[in-house]
Amino acid sequence: MDDTERPDPILRQVPLINNPAFQPPKAITLNANYDVLIPTLSNTVVPPKINLADEEIQAWLRDIKSTEFQIQNAIENDEDVKKYKQWIKTQQIKVAPGFSFDGVMQPHKQEVKVSKNEEEVNELDKVFGKTSI
Repeated sequence: MDDTERPDPILRQVPLINNPAFQPPKAITLNANYDVLIPTLSNTVVPPKINLADEEIQAWLRDIKSTEFQIQNAIENDEDVKKYKQWIKTQQIKVAPGFSFDGVMQPHKQEVKVSKNEEEVNELDKVFGKTSI
């Protein structure tokens, strides 16, 4: 018998109280019987079959792509968007002059150069770079 299978002697001394205010959660039930409803649906609810040719689908796709291109082009060339981006840059310069998102958080591995006069470089220095005080 494992130690966790025996009841704890201290916890056995605590009496269990039945709280009338506590109501355990109950399962949610639906008022309608949906098993009866589904077979009785009329044929008007079922969508009709659509006969589409590949040419029509390709035309729709071309239309969608051209609309996406027009929207993207309108967003890129919009003066309000350009003004907003310029305003964001001026606000960033006010808060942190000289800050640029171009080089932020770009990790790179530093190469360890070993000269003949220096002692041999250990594995940590090879991985993290040599540090000296």
